[in-house]
Amino acid sequence: MAASGGAGGLGGAQAVDVAQVQAAAAKADAQEVVASQEQSDISMIRDSQDLTNPQAATRTRKKEEKFQTLESRRKGAAQTEKKSESTGDKSDADLADKYTENNAEISGQDLRSIRDSLHDDSSEEDILDLLKSKFSDPALQGIALDYLVQTTPASKGALKDSLIKAQQTHMQQNRQAVVGGKNILFASQEYANILQTSAPGLRALYLQVTSDFHTCEQLLQMLQTRYNYEEMGTVSSFILKGMSADLKSEGSSVSPIKLQVMMSETRNLQAVITVYSFFQDKFPNVMASLKADGVSIPEDLKFDKVADTFFKLINDKFATASKMERGVRDLVGNDTEAITGILNLFFTALRGTSARLFSSAEKRQELGTMMANALDSVNTHSEDYPKSTDFPKPYPWS
Repeated sequence: MAASGGAGGLGGAQAVDVAQVQAAAAKADAQEVVASQEQSDISMIRDSQDLTNPQAATRTRKKEEKFQTLESRRKGAAQTEKKSESTGDKSDADLADKYTENNAEISGQDLRSIRDSLHDDSSEEDILDLLKSKFSDPALQGIALDYLVQTTPASKGALKDSLIKAQQTHMQQNRQAVVGGKNILFASQEYANILQTSAPGLRALYLQVTSDFHTCEQLLQMLQTRYNYEEMGTVSSFILKGMSADLKSEGSSVSPIKLQVMMSETRNLQAVITVYSFFQDKFPNVMASLKADGVSIPEDLKFDKVADTFFKLINDKFATASKMERGVRDLVGNDTEAITGILNLFFTALRGTSARLFSSAEKRQELGTMMANALDSVNTHSEDYPKSTDFPKPYPWS
């Protein structure tokens, strides 16, 4: 619908297309909302502080503050195509450096080298093979593809089409590794420095943990095969921080199944870590009590080794009282009081740790019965150990 100036208006004024004006305004508003949403996502990741390691969180935040939004990169790429060839080359170089700013695993020169290795007739397969030869990690391959797609001018139609197809195929085949890897990119690099390990290795562990449901035993095995106790705490902090960044990045669009996996893995991971916290708190008191009674305890026996033995006993699929007794003897020797002290500690731990550690309430109860039987067996000839006859019968006929 158009409105024009009447006799009393600015005589001869041209008709104004209200619908066109409204459409243009709506488009501008939409672009502003998209840019604002992207910046909001990055801000949420930046604000996710890891209280267990504030120094690493601060360094990660400083890097993320310099991270460019996708919209700003698109604008840069669009401006590049409008410039002359010499100016365009300089802008591409600047954009490559921006893409890799503060990234310890990939440099602007790496991106420029990949771009220069491409030909106008490079196929989708050629592009993916080239990227795989340069980077083994899908997240880094994704960053390179983003750069190549955005800096290749539309005038190179065949190459541009091949790059877009390669990007789509790569995303379809590695969606979780690409999206999740980018979300935790800076955090994985910071924690890799702390642990003296590889950032891609940390991202691979994170994806393994968050790809499906795992029991506490499975999570424990994943961590124990790679790290000692001190490192496990740091790795757990990294995994939880990664989950937070992942969920905040997707916001309300996160799928119900992914949310359920994240929540389940978080609780199971916390259940595993709290076992070590339990023994770190309780074991020194047991040691002090035994030493006060003159009981000899191995000097190198630490709470984490005791916790590892506890895990081994409760996760034994064919647990018996005799196995539990042997496991404790291997830990502290053959002194009856030492064995009794550790078995009592394990019995307390059955109720002092998370129920998620056990497959069922019945399993937990069975383990308690086995530990009680092991205590009876160890103290068969102990005069100080209470016997069943020491307690009054509940009923005269019992």
